[in-house]
Parts: sequence; structure tokens; C-alpha cells
Amino acid sequence: MSLKDIIGDSEVCRQIEALKDNRRLPHAVILESRDTTQANAAAKELAKISVCSSSGKRPCGKCLNCVKAEEDIHPDIYKVKITDKKQAVGVGEIRNLISDCYIKPNEAASKVYIISDKMTAEAQNALLKILEEPPQNVRFIITCESSTTVLKTVLSRSTLFKLSAEQIKSADELDKKAEELAVEIANVIPQNTEMPLLSSLSKLGKDKALAQKVFEKISLFVSIALEEKFIPTGKQPPHIRELARVLRKKSLVSLLDVTAQAQKMLAQNCNMNLLATWYCAKIRQSRH
Repeated sequence: MSLKDIIGDSEVCRQIEALKDNRRLPHAVILESRDTTQANAAAKELAKISVCSSSGKRPCGKCLNCVKAEEDIHPDIYKVKITDKKQAVGVGEIRNLISDCYIKPNEAASKVYIISDKMTAEAQNALLKILEEPPQNVRFIITCESSTTVLKTVLSRSTLFKLSAEQIKSADELDKKAEELAVEIANVIPQNTEMPLLSSLSKLGKDKALAQKVFEKISLFVSIALEEKFIPTGKQPPHIRELARVLRKKSLVSLLDVTAQAQKMLAQNCNMNLLATWYCAKIRQSRH
């Protein structure tokens, strides 16, 4: 079964195929799909590509490595599983993975680690170390139903592929909504009044995926506003020009720091109402 059979003739499929054909598949890949069967099949296909011994198109489906990978008996493809009666992969499993990473492959030129179960935050932090400085010829494939369950630090060191058309559409809609709300918040910040800001932040509700997107965009707006403050172009959107005009450099830098802290708090599963109140208070402090 090819990637095209698994995820369809999509832009994502073409991206992966191009990386594969150029022998440039990333060392860490995250496959997001609400269809776990689809994600697992795609992970298996990427694993076959990684161990295939063909000098031509990969996977060839004919070499011994491909045959063993297809039969799920390849000694260099490891599926990290939950042990005991845990609800997620823990630090212990990841430490075992890290120790094994430094042992040479048995038969293929590469080793592949597939993590298809949820990981605890502690396990993800442990994995982060090996993602930053991976041994040669080691590949990590993580599958998830939603990338919001993956720590931002892990996401930043991996390449995320959203497999289903439904999720691509959903991601576009989320991005549009986040843009509109981030602009609204950016317009309110220079007013230095708490109630309008709280009112705008309340629109996040309990949607942490939306909140992360909104804070990412606010960080971008503020960064551009800092540039605009020192090298005015007059070409930026009104909400960015107003941030640059009203806020001092110190306040803009502080706003960047506060927004980064808010993103960390979200990753730690904080209460959304408390986060909104905290964010407002910190912004008010940054103005003085």
C-alpha cells in the first residue's frame, strides 16, 4: 500500500513523497489524523521507507527489509508501547528508547521508533533531549489524533503532517478564527483598559488549541511592531502600527515575554479563566 492509497492524492502526500524521493525525510515526524488506522498505516509506510535497502525508489516492497517491515517483524522498527496499566507512554519507556538509540541497527541502515500511544508531559520532555541531538540514522515517528496533545517544544523539533482533508480544512478555519481574535486583542491592548481586554480573551472559552494560535499571532504582531517602532514603514496593518505608536520598547518586549509565558501555561494545562485574568494583569503591569 502506497502513501497515496493511505492519505489520498493531497498536498501533504506530495510533500512527503518529495522529501522521500530526495532522501530528505526529517529525523522526527508527527502524523496527525483523527483516523488512527490511517495514521498507523502511514507510520508503517514511512518506517518501510526508512529501512528499505533499494538504491532506487523506496520502499521497493521487494527487499528483505521491506518484507520484514510489512510483516511487522523487522528488528530495527520499534513500536513504543504503554507498559503495565498506564494511560500513556511514560518516562521509563522513553528512557529505554533513548538507551537503545545508541545501539547500531541490526539489519537496516537506520532504526525507526514509532510512538502511537499518548505520551505524558514528562515523557515528551525526556524525548525532547534526543530529538535535539539525535544519533545518526535514527528516525522517530509519532502519531496523534490532535497535535494539541504534543508539547510545543516537541512540535518545534519535529515536522508535522496533517493527514486528513477534514483536518486541513479544520486547521484553516482555526487559523482564520485565531487571526480575527488576535487582531481584536491587539487593538484593545493599547487602550490600557482591563474590561475590553478581558471581554476579548473570554472569547477563547476553553479552546486551548485556539488560544495557542491566538498567542502565537499576538507574539508575531508584537515582534513586527518592535521593528516598526525603530524602522517605520507605514505599510503594516493598523493594529500593528498602533502597538508600535502607543507602546514603548520596554512594554513591547515585556508583552512578548508575557505572551510566551501564557503559551507555556497553556501547555501545562492551566485553567483558561485564570490565564485570561493573569494575562490582563501582566499586560497592565507592563505599561507602567
